[in-house]
Amino acid sequence: MKKNFEAKKLYYTIGEVSKITGLPAYLLRSWENEFSQLAPSRNAKGNRTYTNKDISNILSIKNFMYDQGYTLERTKALMLGHDASPDQVEATNQLLRAHQTSIKEQIQANQEKRKETLLEAKSIFEELLKILA
Repeated sequence: MKKNFEAKKLYYTIGEVSKITGLPAYLLRSWENEFSQLAPSRNAKGNRTYTNKDISNILSIKNFMYDQGYTLERTKALMLGHDASPDQVEATNQLLRAHQTSIKEQIQANQEKRKETLLEAKSIFEELLKILA
C-alpha cells in the first residue's frame, strides 16, 4: 500500500492500480458503480485505463473507508465535496461548526443533568444510611 502516490505514467491498467493502491481489482470495478468520480476510460481493446486523477480519487476513497472508518454512504458524500468550490466548502464548514456548537451544548446539558442526578442519588443514599444506622 502506498500512502504517497507519485505519478509516473499517463495511464495505468487495473492491475497496476491494484498494486499501487493495495486494493483488489474486483473492488476497483465495484467502486466504479458506487462513485461517479471513478470512470476510467477504455482503450481500443476495451480494457480500463486509469489516470493519475483516478488513482488519487481511489486513494481518497480508501483513506475515508479503511483508515478513517467511514461508511460507504458517508464516503460517497465526502467524495461529492471533493470538487466543491471554496464558497461551497465555506458554507458546509459553517453548517458543521453550528452543528458542532449544538452538540457541545447538548453534551454540557447532559453532563449537568447527570451531575444533578448523581447528587440526588447520593443524598437519598445518605438518608438511607442514616435510617439504617
